[in-house]
Amino acid sequence: MVAVFHGPLVLGALLLLLALQHGASAEEPGFANRTGVHVAFLTDCQMYSDWQSVGAAFSFKMSGQPGSVIRVMCCSEEQAKNYNKGLLGMVDTWVAPDATHSKRTGDRYAAYNKPEAVIDWLDHNVPKHDYVLVLDSDMVLRRPFFVENMGPRKGLAVGARYTYMIGVANELAVRHIPHVPPRNDTLAGPFGRRADQVGGFFFIHKDDLKAMSHDWLKFSEDVRVDDQAYRLSGDVYAIHPGDRPWISEMYGYAFGAANHNVWHKWDTFSMIYPGYEPREGIPKLMHYGLLFEIGKNYSFDKHWHYDFDVTVCPPWDLKDPKRRTHGIFPEPPRPSSLRKVFPKNGDMASMDDFIGYYKELLAIETLATLNAAFCDYHISHCPPSEQLVSVCKEVFSLYNEAREFIQEAEASYDCQDFHPKCEEWKESGECTKNENYMTENCRKTCDKCNKIEKFFPETTTKELEEKLAKMSKELQPLSEDPDNKAGAGSAPKTESPLVIPKQEQPVAIIPRNEVPPKQEVRASSPAMQSSPPPSPPPASPPPVDSPPPMSPPPESPSPDKPPPKVVTRKALADPKKVTQKALMVRCYKLSLGIDEVKDCVKAAKEGKEYEVPKRTKATDEEEEAPKAKHAESHLTLDGEGATTESANDEVAKTKAPDASAEGNEGKKNIRVVQRDLEDLSLTQGDGKKGKAPVIDAPVVGPSLHSLLGRLNTWQALVLWLVVVVAFLALVPRIAKLRRRQRSGMRTE
Repeated sequence: MVAVFHGPLVLGALLLLLALQHGASAEEPGFANRTGVHVAFLTDCQMYSDWQSVGAAFSFKMSGQPGSVIRVMCCSEEQAKNYNKGLLGMVDTWVAPDATHSKRTGDRYAAYNKPEAVIDWLDHNVPKHDYVLVLDSDMVLRRPFFVENMGPRKGLAVGARYTYMIGVANELAVRHIPHVPPRNDTLAGPFGRRADQVGGFFFIHKDDLKAMSHDWLKFSEDVRVDDQAYRLSGDVYAIHPGDRPWISEMYGYAFGAANHNVWHKWDTFSMIYPGYEPREGIPKLMHYGLLFEIGKNYSFDKHWHYDFDVTVCPPWDLKDPKRRTHGIFPEPPRPSSLRKVFPKNGDMASMDDFIGYYKELLAIETLATLNAAFCDYHISHCPPSEQLVSVCKEVFSLYNEAREFIQEAEASYDCQDFHPKCEEWKESGECTKNENYMTENCRKTCDKCNKIEKFFPETTTKELEEKLAKMSKELQPLSEDPDNKAGAGSAPKTESPLVIPKQEQPVAIIPRNEVPPKQEVRASSPAMQSSPPPSPPPASPPPVDSPPPMSPPPESPSPDKPPPKVVTRKALADPKKVTQKALMVRCYKLSLGIDEVKDCVKAAKEGKEYEVPKRTKATDEEEEAPKAKHAESHLTLDGEGATTESANDEVAKTKAPDASAEGNEGKKNIRVVQRDLEDLSLTQGDGKKGKAPVIDAPVVGPSLHSLLGRLNTWQALVLWLVVVVAFLALVPRIAKLRRRQRSGMRTE
């Protein structure tokens, strides 16, 4: 009887579930069971590419893209051997051999790695899905690429429009693919072209990509060494005989695809550069390859962060509001600081204002996504710390605010026509025949605004914020530790001297040289010496119908040691037992200098509790000295290695021991420690890591500056009057001597 009683209930529950599913699909038709896509972003093993890869992998998770993602990374054997394990495991990764140096032509060109990465990946693997989306690592995926909407198929791929590739329709194409007949369409270029003017991203069938991948590399090499390519390629920075175009790899792809009868159709709005006006539709992909600005006081260029190390755990020095080498990038303005503008029907002025507002939101979202990606990585790979919790809470707050404002703006931007032929296509019945395409491009004309909502991906960082909350709870018992809490509840009986940790002492910021110094933490790969630098972007924006070429990365410093190992988080043990993790967290909580933090961490790894050295009155006075005085002099090295002196800079200076304490030496050594804008950590350290010189300047007796500093106001005024009177007394004698010299009289 029990079975009979439960049978109808189960059947009813199933029917109810089916009804609910049918209702949900009725509200959002066409978005269930989307075709999966294998997203592959191509990169290398340099530190400059690591933070970009972290951003690309995180953006895939937040985009709602159906399918899977893989990083295809070109590395030398040495780079692959020493590559950071935390970075290697953050996303599915295939390591391909480095192809910067062409064995066939002897040319050195970084972009050879793009076709080589695809070749090696597809020669050893089969993509998980029929369609592959090929991206660069400096891209943020913000909305999904749907096969059903964009319409790639076997033999016909989709790519961004690059009309400056004039070589597909001139002598350059004839020189390399003369057997390919001219095209009679304008899907991806002019009539008569022998290849397509595409770049940026490629949405392509996996069989087509594998078939043309080897020719992609071959034609890249051929165009690169073609002695006539400088005048035929359209690269505005390869205009002299002997110049090798930086966009040779783009021609390699176009010629390789045409050679295998793979053609393209343009997508004019899915990819956009931050700072460009999104007038043709809602972008799915942000390519931050160029300098862009947000308002009047914020700008960003990825090339400014060539030495940014995403693997560095707290403590971070985030005092510089413009440039940092670890932690997070400088925070962009909050969307709430912008003036909200929305389009009005028939009002073109309001549409122009809205486009400007939407452009700023997209740029803010790009930076917010990168910083959120860094926090996602740090939460998984760094030990708990108060700085990590506080910084990343603010990062996620900005990220979610940006996505909220973006969603509101795009909801009002969705119901628009983004193609001039929408009315013509509607009359021919395309709204019904080609529903997916017309929904994407002619929503207003086809009356799709209220029936089918465009997909907006999940924006929440709830899971990450829960991890931060858990981390904060783990840190809470440490704040009640007697070592940290002593004297917090009542005033001390005896006054103790103020102890300022070294990392919080005032420092002098030295403007960085044009070439950044070698980094302490990780080293980049050696720079390419034999090939010219890539073409920088033009000073003025290119025509609206064509995105600009990627600007070049600067040369990287030579490596001097492998990257450090990432400290991974471990599960908490019994709170009654002091664990290694708790000891390490205690190191970051105590008020210690940098060297003391290192010693504390070392002791923690051995399972020992670090004892804070007792501080004497003399020691406390030494630590207060840098904060109480202006530096007398600041000795640094300029960009060419020459020693220069600045009298007004503040420097971190440790007080020399008293002469009487040194026996018969009778000298004081003032150690002037240099800090640099590239890395706001002490460069002296343990004596091995310091790149900048630490100069021991012996001083005999009190300096002039210290003597003058002891004078009161009236004494200084009298001294100044004496100097002026003496100078005025000498002026007539100097003038008399000059007159005698002009009259021809002898003088001694």
